[in-house]
Amino acid sequence: MTKHRSKERIAEVAGKQAGQIAYSQLKWLGISPSTIDGWKRDGYLVTSLPCVFSVGHRAPSWEASLWSAVLYAGPGAMLSHGTAARWLGLIDFAPSVSHVTTPRQKRSLGGIQLHVRRTELERHFHKGIPTTSIPVTMVNLAATMDSRAVHRALGQLDFQKLLDIDSLLAACRHGRQGAAALREAIDEYDPRRKYANGRLEENFYSLCKARGLPLPLLNVYVHDIKCDAYWPQEGLVTELDSELAHSSPAQRRRDRRNDMILRRYGLTVHRYDWDLVHEQPAEVSRDVLNALIRLMAERDRRAS
Repeated sequence: MTKHRSKERIAEVAGKQAGQIAYSQLKWLGISPSTIDGWKRDGYLVTSLPCVFSVGHRAPSWEASLWSAVLYAGPGAMLSHGTAARWLGLIDFAPSVSHVTTPRQKRSLGGIQLHVRRTELERHFHKGIPTTSIPVTMVNLAATMDSRAVHRALGQLDFQKLLDIDSLLAACRHGRQGAAALREAIDEYDPRRKYANGRLEENFYSLCKARGLPLPLLNVYVHDIKCDAYWPQEGLVTELDSELAHSSPAQRRRDRRNDMILRRYGLTVHRYDWDLVHEQPAEVSRDVLNALIRLMAERDRRAS
């Protein structure tokens, strides 16, 4: 095989793996060790992890790092735990390390946690990368992350119309790590959580629930304005201002304009940011409760 044809075949394989390729795949393609060493010296192959290479580039990406972790773990490996949940869009943050389940005995690396599973697991593919199935991912997530992440994942499954309670419970075999936590989360699951858009809204909703406040509707349109949290009977709107969506001058002008429109219709508008919700939760919940009490009293006076 000519060197040109060899590189074409390598590019074809690596192109399906975010530019990554394993040493074993190079050997399967018939590339000799001496040729591999030469391409490493020339910069055509750049070592990503032991026995894993980037083909023709050094540009990092999250997808490439996930592929390199799977390839390092060997044939049959797949993303799992919180990493699979993030890749599947069930949680909105990635764990500090990449979790990969593999049938092979290999050592973990810095930034990569390997989980050896001798029994065969079914691999599913999402955007090209192999992952554990949704039920297995959820059990592993419940074993390694807090209940908020599990509730968030249940909400996202529900929102994507992928929530299959029977399949999740079937994966909760007695004695399996994470099974009890997942069963508890399923028992506590509130379908309204699926409408939370990001961790700030999710955590605000959890704060209301933990403090015994009436629970709001999430991300509903009120007078053609999408409101983060809304108590329709009391007429209270709460906007949760993340740094990403509410920091520019144009975004702040939009917020003030929307507040003015809502007030025109007799609604009360409160705004809280990440720091207030997470650093002063008691004050935020008291502020919401006082507003609800005042608005209910005003409504009762008008009705009498």
